[in-house]
Amino acid sequence: MDKTIRSHLGSRYKLVGVRIIDKSSNEDISSNRPKKKVRFCEMVRRAADGESFTAVVDDFECMNPIFTLGFEKPEYVDVQPRITPANTKAVKVAPVEEMKDPDIILAILNPKQAMDVSAMLDGIDAHFSGSLAVCGEATAKPYMDRAPNLTLLCGGARTFADYRDSDLILGAPLETFRKIKEYIEKFSKTCSALCGCKTSDIPPRIIESFKNLGFEKGTDYFFGKVKDQNVRIYLNKDFEGRIKYITLHLPIKGDVKVEGPIITRKRGNWTDVSLTLDIDGAIDLNTGKGLVEAIEDVIQKIEKVGT
Repeated sequence: MDKTIRSHLGSRYKLVGVRIIDKSSNEDISSNRPKKKVRFCEMVRRAADGESFTAVVDDFECMNPIFTLGFEKPEYVDVQPRITPANTKAVKVAPVEEMKDPDIILAILNPKQAMDVSAMLDGIDAHFSGSLAVCGEATAKPYMDRAPNLTLLCGGARTFADYRDSDLILGAPLETFRKIKEYIEKFSKTCSALCGCKTSDIPPRIIESFKNLGFEKGTDYFFGKVKDQNVRIYLNKDFEGRIKYITLHLPIKGDVKVEGPIITRKRGNWTDVSLTLDIDGAIDLNTGKGLVEAIEDVIQKIEKVGT
């Protein structure tokens, strides 16, 4: 998860996992205790660089996480957001790759990265006030709401925990980050269904093999006809920069019926039919072997049901 998301977003910070341990738990909380009192926001910032912490109430330099993270219930004022009931014994903070089943994951992002994640999640309802940012807005609120939240941080976090002026934090439950990971993996295969490598970046021998099969090259796809059917072909790279996937796109006039993993998208009087394949030896891009056969197989599986 950490590698996939950070590689896609271009983030230098590790994803940080937070786990709330309640007073009924017998889990060992003796390891990775801070050597001196420390702020929760500083723990998160240091965990983003690889450190791990297990903190109890006496380990915090700032009072805010004692209330927001549910160690104690405030007596005289209502502190919000906070974890209720106040039943926390310890909090573990560590790089997410080192933590099993975190309750909340925190991602330190810049505005552009936050925008990209928001698009993947179809929007984020952000609630922030400039106080209780990392412990409350990024951790306690997502924990209680089971939904993501963005915080613009607070003065204490920026002053004492070495956050940059451009940093903000997305806090969300584990399942939200699983959705982000799945979105990115799907995007890497299909490039949002219809986006491929620029043909100028493709080795000449592959371009020649497509030409020999009757396909011309566009900006980011090849186009031609198979059995009188117009076809566009997109080549997609994996995270290592290797051409590993091929997306076939066939525009069909009218309505069609297909079976998975073939997908369709309606466009006016047309239906866009597409299928992404892991090349994995089934298609040899250098010779074109198997390509036409794969396209013919898709055409055979398309059933026209109306015009």
